[in-house]
Amino acid sequence: MGLGLVVRPYDPARDADALRACIVEHQDFHRGLEPSWPEGKAILDDYVAYLERQCAERDGRILVADTGGEIAGFACVVASARNDSPDDPAVHAWLHDIFVRASHRRRGIARALMAEVEAVVRARGARELRLAVLERNGDAQALYRGLGFRGYVRVVTKPLD
Repeated sequence: MGLGLVVRPYDPARDADALRACIVEHQDFHRGLEPSWPEGKAILDDYVAYLERQCAERDGRILVADTGGEIAGFACVVASARNDSPDDPAVHAWLHDIFVRASHRRRGIARALMAEVEAVVRARGARELRLAVLERNGDAQALYRGLGFRGYVRVVTKPLD
């Protein structure tokens, strides 16, 4: 991790445009892995509102990775999530998103974001952190394994076209 990196809470007055740019790039990156996903600009307003609502309702936080005034990535985590199904009733923290812009990858930024994500949810009493990762995103899967995550549930899909 280079000098000048600060992971801090998202400030809408200061960071809104940068967060929106990250979300578009994030969604478009995932669309490259999973073509059924919509373009980033098509969902941008709804997705920002969704993340803000999730944070408000589930004790969450949006974090940004600030590299000397430039936002290199973001994460959104909630401290209290729960599945609707009675067979998995555990309350857990849920990482909605973590993303580092392509121009800033391989510098330890994702690890720094994850460290702060874990600190935030631990401080809020979470005892487990879950996330979802696209099957085709091998780099992210390797990062998560290296951070101590293990497989939990595997979702499979079949297009019916």
